Amino acid sequence: MNQLIRLELKPNEGLDKALRRFKKICDREGLTRDMRKHSYYEKPSEKKKRKDREREKERAKAIRVAEKRKSKARKARAKTLKKLATTPDGK
Repeated sequence: MNQLIRLELKPNEGLDKALRRFKKICDREGLTRDMRKHSYYEKPSEKKKRKDREREKERAKAIRVAEKRKSKARKARAKTLKKLATTPDGK
């Protein structure tokens, strides 16, 4: 779907400010990223390798996040057990 980006100048708005606003809109819409991606030909084998690298990066991040959660849970359990051990009646 082709959509045009429309930018109307506000009263007393400088050209540099309008250009900055236009660039921001393009970034938000993903136009700049898309242009960079299509600025050169990517062979199918290179595309596959890039996607594999991205997938591996996401998997590694998921593992890091899971380990962090486990660590937090472990610390919370240890803190609770320590608190229970210091009370005289164990409650």
